[in-house]
Amino acid sequence: MLKSGKSNKKLGGFVRKGMWKGLPIFSLTLEERKTCPDHCEQWSNCYGNNMPFAHRYSHDHPWFERALTTNLVELSQKHEQGFVVRLHVLGDFYSEDYVAYWFNMMGCIPRLRVFGYTHHRHDSPIGKRISNLNVTFPDRWRVRFSDDLNVEFRSEVVASLQQAQGVVCPEQQGKAASCGDCAYCWHSENPVYFLEH
Repeated sequence: MLKSGKSNKKLGGFVRKGMWKGLPIFSLTLEERKTCPDHCEQWSNCYGNNMPFAHRYSHDHPWFERALTTNLVELSQKHEQGFVVRLHVLGDFYSEDYVAYWFNMMGCIPRLRVFGYTHHRHDSPIGKRISNLNVTFPDRWRVRFSDDLNVEFRSEVVASLQQAQGVVCPEQQGKAASCGDCAYCWHSENPVYFLEH
């Protein structure tokens, strides 16, 4: 379920700078829209529209969490220095219980680092739980709130460079080869801007 970043040019296989330098990157992909909040600003412009061959995992499969836990434990045993999981290349946090699952994994697997984005608002029930993870594990859990203008630790999608009011994703502009070569999204507290896909 957790795929190596080596198979995703945008992510990259390893972190090459900053606090997670040297750690391998893995990713989890869920079903877009089916797991996403229906108020998502990118609903019709979803990144997944251009990913017809991505392998999406069904969150409602009865063994979903059991299989995911097995993957996380195996990666922890294999990578003694730690590893990074990009949540979610597609999809989102689909319930409060699912966020609680990640809280439990963060407590049980100290080698685990996570970064990603969510379209839940920071003050929604799910968003509050995600915020709590950001506060509880500030060096290991880094999930930004997408298009939530009421928080600094966010990401925004813009139609052009002129609309960005800060750093535009260096990978999108060819200034970094991959997320692993940049690390801005989990290092900086400032917003990051992405150009529409």
